Amino acid sequence: MSKFDPNFCRNESEVESKLIVQYLLPEIGYSHDDWHQQIAFGSIRLDFLVFASRHIPYRLGKTSPGLIIETKHPNKNLDHWVTQLKNYMLKLNVEYGLLTNAKELRIYKRNKLMKDIEIVFQCPGNEITAKIDEISSIIGKENLIKKQTEIKIEF
Repeated sequence: MSKFDPNFCRNESEVESKLIVQYLLPEIGYSHDDWHQQIAFGSIRLDFLVFASRHIPYRLGKTSPGLIIETKHPNKNLDHWVTQLKNYMLKLNVEYGLLTNAKELRIYKRNKLMKDIEIVFQCPGNEITAKIDEISSIIGKENLIKKQTEIKIEF
């Protein structure tokens, strides 16, 4: 298992490349074919759109991708960006959202009943490596595929 050090991220671009692309996505089971970077849907521009399983073409309001990832500059306060993430998740019908500035990582889950999102995981950036199994249990590729299958069986 590789290790992530948030001190090596000095700007948003490095949060994207060093934390998300080089470390997090591979560690939780995603290959480069499973995600898109800087993807736009109308006025929405996502840092990352991650698919647990492929549904091509992706249509708004139909099958949902697994995860939206929004990255911010290490000096930005994540509290200021929760509303943006919420809007993206609700408009695009995405179950999970990850918000990070490398110094902190948060995972949110959509609450369908309240049309809101709630935080389901949070940790400082220097604990991401130690908590990678917990992160993977929530948004890892295999676990999201399993959750999507369970949801389909329930209905």
